[in-house]
Formats: sequence, C-alpha cells, structure tokens
Amino acid sequence: MGAPDIDYLIIGQGLAGSLLAWTLLQRRQRIHLIDDHHSGSASLAAAGLVNPLGGMRFNRLPHLEECLAAAGEDYRALEQVLGIPLWHPLGMVRLFREPGQRRFWERRRDDPACAPYLGAPFPPGGSGYAQLDDRHGGFRQRHTGYLAVSRLLRALRDRFRAQDLLSESAFVPDALHFTPRGLRYGERHCRRLVFCEGHRATRNPWFDWLPLQPAKGEILTLGSETPLADEIINARHWLLPLAEGGYRFGATNDHQRLDSQPTTEARQALLAGFQALFPHLPTPAVTDHRAGVRPNTSDRRPLLGAHPQHPELLVFNGFGGRGSLTIPWHARVFANWLDGRGELPADADIARLS
Repeated sequence: MGAPDIDYLIIGQGLAGSLLAWTLLQRRQRIHLIDDHHSGSASLAAAGLVNPLGGMRFNRLPHLEECLAAAGEDYRALEQVLGIPLWHPLGMVRLFREPGQRRFWERRRDDPACAPYLGAPFPPGGSGYAQLDDRHGGFRQRHTGYLAVSRLLRALRDRFRAQDLLSESAFVPDALHFTPRGLRYGERHCRRLVFCEGHRATRNPWFDWLPLQPAKGEILTLGSETPLADEIINARHWLLPLAEGGYRFGATNDHQRLDSQPTTEARQALLAGFQALFPHLPTPAVTDHRAGVRPNTSDRRPLLGAHPQHPELLVFNGFGGRGSLTIPWHARVFANWLDGRGELPADADIARLS
C-alpha cells in the first residue's frame, strides 16, 4: 500500500480550522479542509476582541505571553501573505460596573503576572469620554485590540480554494472509513482527521462526550454621526471602533437558541445596552446584525487531543470567545505534538477529562 494521499483532513474552516491549516502548511504537511460555507459558525460573527484579562475579576489567561506573541507574529505574517490589514492593536477602557469591583483591580495590580496589563485607574467621570457613563471609574488596559476575523476567513477560503485545498460541503460521518492505510473519506485517504467544527462537536459521534457548553452570541454594527470612542470600551457590553469606520457593539449570551439567526430580542437588548452606556446620545443606526454559536467549554479551557480508542481522530476546538488570542499559540503547540515534539498543555489536553 502507498502512503496516504494527505496527512491531515480538517473538518471546519472557522478560525480554529483555518489557523491550524495555515500552521500545518507552514510545516509542509499535506492538508485538505471540508467546510459547509461556515454554516452555524461563530467565527464569521465574531468581533475578534483580544483581551488578556477576562471577566469581572480581570482573570489572567493561561499561557498569556506565549499567546500574545504567537498571535502578533502569525497575524502579521498573514497580513503580508494575503495583502490585507487584519491585526489591530487598540487600547481598551475597562469600566468598573460597581464601586466594589475596584478591589479586583487592586489584587491584579499587586500580582506581577498581571501588572504589565493594567494601567492606572481613573475616578468617576475620568475616562475622557464626556458622553460615556463612567460613574464608577475604571482603568485602561494594555495589550488589547482586535482581529478582523471575517476578513481573514474570506481571504483564506479564497486561497484554499485556489490551491484545491478546500471542499465546500457538509461532513458526513458515515462516509468515514477506517482502513489499513489510515482513514478514507470519499476518494481521499489521510493519516489523521482533525475536527475543528465548533459547537457542532456536540453531535459528533466520536467526540460528543466533550464538555462543550455552546452559547449563542449576537452583535451589532453601528453607525454614529457623533464620534463615540477611539478605544475599545469594555463594561457590561463592549464597543469596538472599527478601522474602516463604524462600531461593533456586543454581545448577548444565549444557551437556549443555538442557531445563527439574528433576533429582534437581542437587537433590542443591545440597543438598550448602548443607551445605558451612552445615555445622552440618540439611538444609533444599525448597519449589520450577526449571530453565531460560540464553542464554550465547562472549564473555559480548549479541547485538544486524540480520541482514546481511535488515535487517528483528533480534536482542536473549544476556544470560545477568546480564540483570536489563543488559537495561534495552541495551533503551534498542537502541530509540535502531532510531530512528536512536546506535550499538549495539561489544561487543554482532553486527557484531563478521562
């Protein structure tokens, strides 16, 4: 028997699948992707926010320095190859939601691992934005920004198409066969198959036991005649000024309706959130409204590794709303592990779930 036709068949061309494919191609691996036009994907609806300190307690992400370095390097390299702007470092204003939240900032300020990401606090009314409701004060955060996710995915889709590396169709589990050569799917043989299918892993016959907790998120694109901010505003909702003009505003969190259909209820809730953040401004014009389902996990850690009975079946998933920051480094580590060089991070390896 000859060698398999390809090394890795990747299911899903969202951000995880695309960046893993890019990483493997840089290492001269033979890959092919299968994707059904991003059906149900969170990536095309994602704002691409990069925020090293998450949540109300400003928790530091694991492997933060490595993730920031890998994201900057990979996105800059992709900008050069694709010839489009993608990576936008941008300051962030974090607003305290209540006076007591300042104590979490004080704890992080005293932590040497968090201090480099924290700017000085400002008092109530001290954000510098007169129209902003900053009644509890806040602080400026460093090493933040955003990735133009949908632009990146469209450009990579076109590139993969041109190189005959992408099949635009749904993955059919019954069409996958285990053979002495490895795996066969349709007419293709491969050594390994990697599932990067986001929240649809809950219906995957090999990985449906993984602890995914999908959540639908909706965001708006807004136009405003009044300049709102030239930094990211992060409070109960976030406001993202776009390089091309306009603003993104989000996001909702729905664990019940897991589809990619925008809803009137979410639109109204987001506009109410905007009015709470900018109480003296008129309701802005909505120029776009998107929805997607985030592949969150129960422990907020990614899902990487091999199926316990079928080691040729792999998963690279579960990055939730932080994928723009965390996927590039995890893709490098995953690719090293596939080559037999190094281990998977213990907090991401699905072996932790055994």
